[in-house]
Parts: sequence; structure tokens; C-alpha cells
Amino acid sequence: MENLSKSACIVILLLLFLISSAEAVKQKTVLILWHELRWEDVKSPATAEFNELAVGLMNTRIGGGNAVNGAYLTISSGARALGVTDAAKMFYSSDNFQGNTAGEVYQLRTGQMISEENIVNPQIASILQATAQAEYPLQAGALAEKLQKAGIVVGVFGNSDLKDQVVRWAALVGMNSRGVVEYGVIGEDLLDSNADYPYGVCTNHEFLLDAVVKSDVEFAIIDLGDPYRYSLYESLILSQQQPVIRERMVRQSWEFVQRLHNLLPLTDLIILSPYPGDNRAQNGQWLAPVLIIGQEEGLLQSATTRWPGIVANIDIAPTVLQAYGVDKGVMLGRSMEIQSMDSQQAVDYLIALEQKIFRVSKYRSPVLRFLVIFQIVIYLFTLALLIIPKPLNQKFIRLVQFILIFSLSTPLILLVVAKTRVIVLFVLIGLIYAYFSEKDPLLIIMVIGILTAGLISIDVVNGSWLMRFSYLGYDPLGGARFYGIGNEYMGILIGALIIGWSILRELRPKKPIGSTATALWDLGVFVLTAVIIAAPQWGTNVGGTITAVAGFGVTWLCLHKKQFKMGGVGSILLLGFIIVFSLGLLMYIDANRPETGQSHIGQTVSIIQQEGLSAVVQIIKRKLDMNIKLFKYSLWSRALIAAIIAMGASLIWPSRYLQWLLLNHPCLVKGIIGTLTATITALAVNDSGVVAAATCCSFAATAMLCTALGLKHNLLPS
Repeated sequence: MENLSKSACIVILLLLFLISSAEAVKQKTVLILWHELRWEDVKSPATAEFNELAVGLMNTRIGGGNAVNGAYLTISSGARALGVTDAAKMFYSSDNFQGNTAGEVYQLRTGQMISEENIVNPQIASILQATAQAEYPLQAGALAEKLQKAGIVVGVFGNSDLKDQVVRWAALVGMNSRGVVEYGVIGEDLLDSNADYPYGVCTNHEFLLDAVVKSDVEFAIIDLGDPYRYSLYESLILSQQQPVIRERMVRQSWEFVQRLHNLLPLTDLIILSPYPGDNRAQNGQWLAPVLIIGQEEGLLQSATTRWPGIVANIDIAPTVLQAYGVDKGVMLGRSMEIQSMDSQQAVDYLIALEQKIFRVSKYRSPVLRFLVIFQIVIYLFTLALLIIPKPLNQKFIRLVQFILIFSLSTPLILLVVAKTRVIVLFVLIGLIYAYFSEKDPLLIIMVIGILTAGLISIDVVNGSWLMRFSYLGYDPLGGARFYGIGNEYMGILIGALIIGWSILRELRPKKPIGSTATALWDLGVFVLTAVIIAAPQWGTNVGGTITAVAGFGVTWLCLHKKQFKMGGVGSILLLGFIIVFSLGLLMYIDANRPETGQSHIGQTVSIIQQEGLSAVVQIIKRKLDMNIKLFKYSLWSRALIAAIIAMGASLIWPSRYLQWLLLNHPCLVKGIIGTLTATITALAVNDSGVVAAATCCSFAATAMLCTALGLKHNLLPS
């Protein structure tokens, strides 16, 4: 009897253990939507109680349309969605809607039957129509769709309803591709009437908590509600009263999160703000906090950005799917990872990083506008000096040459100025010294070109950390690129190296180096630079790779084709083969790397494999649309036109300039031909080709203008 009792106790304990374990792992992940979460909210004393807190800055850009609705649709899609007004008007199928039940309206609009307990989106047709306009893989509701197909039960909880308006963000994020949520608690019973809160209502956190904990769902999406209502109401509150109401709302929200974490200790909580707020959005500050509680302390990062501390909104869905072992398919985002760091230090680091990014972004446009306008003006002024029939004062002409050459040094200065001003000082001192001591402007252009190309290459190999904070670098707020080499510096690198190296070949002693050795040395320099631009772990720029191979290839062939006896047709065929081979090799290498290490190149290969020719057509169309837009509205197109006009006009004034250039500087002429090839290629194959083309041809245009000025005004031998 005693043995029987012991056995019974063991069985009971085992059953209790299994039951408690089942309850604990029932929900692996809970997604909490906190509208307009701010870093001062994250620095609340309540967050210090979480021992396992990872934090990150999330880029919240969308594909277009209504910004707020698009932000939440993006979370549910794993790709930048197009926002549709009233997309969050979702109802239980039995709710009254436009004189009928929401289920009846849904059935009329879609032709699909649904169950009474389902939640439906009557606007699904409009959402799908907007989605179809995307020129990249985009499926509304892809997150819930994939989870449901894998047998994972998805549930949505909470609402952001106003007294006279239905707003169900959790349901919008949790709907599948048909606009249906299988289970959820989103009704009016979640709200309490209270005149002390915006719009006279507030979330019943006790009811919300009970609904989540007692549900049988495996993945829960929670809308806190009060933060959204406060964001709409804030402008109606006196400034001294705003902190009172907001601090109460923040405190109550964290209390809810803490209680949820205590009741589900083995569950990961992802807390995020899909939309940064109207004030930030209007200023282009598209970053918002994202937190994970339940894994480890540190900075969030992903293969989408390769930037510790920065992730993208398209990474949320893949992160959730990975937690359940579900393949993300063609979703453009990647799963987030954690880089170990003390959580409070991580928060302070991100606040400082965000301010630095905002500061660079704020001044990027005016700085670049000034530089581009300055370049256009100095080019046009130089053309006027070329047209003037009589020679001018040589000191004045040399001053103009100095200003032209100084403009070439600005990319180098902008690359290092955020890190150290000492190098900037050295550059300025060097230019002033060269102006007074060196009469040949080509020598100074050569030094600047090779130095600029070398420093850009070193920075790219080291992770592009100078470029990330340069006014000529890429903007993490825009979200088009987070790593590698951007098109601005890609064009500069190629143009600077071609002209700098061509002038070096012009000025080098010819006897010590045999022609074959010189050819191999030149080939090695060009190949190494092209690899830096192309390599997935470095530059990862496909358009830049094609541009580099074309520009470097033509330059090298022009310099050395005679000694290798290559004709024009043979040279073109060889160059075409090298471009195709290089591109194929790059895509093959990146596509076969682990997904966490792949760049967007390997991801593009996966999309093409799954979607076929249509994906290629979308890529080409997107690049053309972007270039047309930039050509119409961007100052870079004016800079490109000014450079081309300057290069063409210098061949006319002075009249003998072309013959003189061919006779005295044949290597420079070959470099100019290579640069023009790279410029045309950059314009054709890059999605912001106007920018790459404009920066690429600047070194060639300046070299031509400087030498033309010297010949016109008797600074150079005729």
C-alpha cells in the first residue's frame, strides 16, 4: 500500500509538471504594440526590473500610402507595405457594419465564407489592391498566414478604439492574407469609461491580461490601446499637463507588461512602436524603439542592416517565424539577433546613436545641396573663362584651378570629418602647399584621386563605419541601404581611381617597369577594387560591380590592348564576358552563404528562384522608375549635366585642346574614356544611377577643365 501511494504521488507530480510545462510553453512569443513608444518611456524605472532586456532602433519606413496604417501592415507582411486608410477597422463577424453584419459585408466583398467567431477586415480588397502595386515581393498578412499553415494558433487582443471610431491594430497585424483573424478579444468590453483619460476611455488592463493568459493561442498580439489614444489627443492638452497624463499611461503600460512577464516567464515579449509619431515622421526621423524581454541583454541587430543596434520593421515577422521554426519564404526582412551588452548601457548607446544619426540626416540635404550647386557654379564659371577670347591673369586662372581641385577633395573631407578633423586639416594644408609649389594641376588631381580611392576602399573593408556617418553616405532613416558602399561613394571611388591611376601612368618613369609587369600591376589594382565593391561582406553593390568592371575594364584595355593585340570587337566581347561572369559569380557566392550572412544580393537570387522572370522585371522597373524620378527632381541630375557639358565644351574651347590632349596626355585620355564608360554604365544599371554617374565623372570633368584652362591662358606648353 505504501509503495502504491508513492507511485501515485510520483504520477501526480509528473502530471502536474507536464501540465505546468505545457502552460509555460503554450505561448513562445507575445508581440506588444506600443504606439509612439519613446526612449524616455524605455528609460522608465520599470524597465530596470527586467533582467533579460535587449533593445534596438527600428527603421519604420513603409512602401507608401497612409503612414500609420502602412506601418502596422508592414509588421504583418515582412516587407514594406502600402498604407490604406481605415485598414484597422476590423470587427467580429457578428458585429453590425453598414446595416449588416461584418461577416455578411466581408462575404459580399470577397465571396468567401467565414465562421461567426472570426474577426474580419472589410477593407481587405483595398489592401490587396494596394499590395499589388508593389514592385517587390509583398503579401499582406503573410505573418499570420505562414503561422496558420504551420498549425500555430494566432490570437489578437486589445484595441485602440475611440468613442466614435474603431481602431484595431492588433487585429490588423494578426490577420492572414484573406483579412481574417481566427481568434481574438478586441471588443468594447476591453475599455472602461473614464473622464480622466483621452477620449473618456482607457484600457481595462486586468481584463486584457486575463484574456491573454487564459487563451489557448500560441502566438499573441497585444494592442495596449492607451498610447495610441494619447498620441491623437496630446495636441489638445496643455504642455504642463502632458507629462502628468503621459507618465501615468507609461507607468500603467509597464505594470501590465511586468505582470504579463511574471505570469508567462518562459515567453519572449517583443515590444515595439510600428510608427514613430507624427512629429518625428514629419521631420524624417523614422526610428523607433524595439525591445525583446526574455532572451538576453544586449543590442538587437539583423542581417538586414548589419548595424549593431539598428533593425528594420521588416525584420519583425521573420523573427517571430523563426521562433516557431517556420520558413519566412520571400519576406525581405531577416530574423533579429542579440549582441551582448548591459541593457542600460545599450539604451544609453542607442539614444546617443539616434541623436548622431538625426544630426547627420538633418544637415545632409543642405550640405549636399550646397556642394552640388557650388560644383555647378564653378563648372559654368570655368566654361565662361574658356570662352573668353583673350588670356587672363595667370594667378587668377591658377586660383580657379585650385578651387576646382579643392572641390574634388570634398568627398574625402566628408568621409573623415565626422571621425577626426586632423586629416581634414592635413588635406587643406596639403592643397595650399601644392597650390604654391606645384604648377601642374594633374599631379595634385592624381594624389587626391588615389588618396580618396584608397581611403574609401579601406573604410569599406573595415565595415564602412566612416561612410555610415558621412553626409555623402547612405541614410539609415531612408532605409535604402544600411551597409556596404553606397552609390555616392561608389561613383567617387571608381572615377577617382580611374583618373588618378591614369595620371600616374602618365607621369611614371617608363624604363624601370616593363609593359607586361605594368599591365599586370594595373589589372591587380582594378580587380582588387572591383572585388571590394562587389564582395558581400564588403561593398555588396551589384550595380557598382557592373560599373567597376565596365569602367576599369575599358580603362585597362585602352592602356594595354596594343601589347596584348586585342581588337575593338574582341575587347568588347571579353569585357561583356567578364561582366556576366563577375555578376554570376557574385550572386552564386552570396546565395550559397548562410542566410544570416547573406546580403541583399543573395536574397535577390532567392526571390528570383521562387518568383522567376517576374522578379527580374520588377527589379528593372524599380531601377528605371527611381532613375527617372531622380533625373526629374534631383540636383544630382543637374550636376551630371553640368559635368557632361563641361567635358564637351572643353573640347571646343580652346580649339586645339583635343589635339593637344591626345599628344601630351594619352593616358589621361584613356582614363577619361574609361570614366565615361563607367558613368554611362552607372546611369543604366543602378537604382540611383544619376547619383553614381554624377559623382563618377567629377574627376574626369575637373581634370579636363583644369588642363583646358591652362592651355587657354598660357599656363601649359602648347
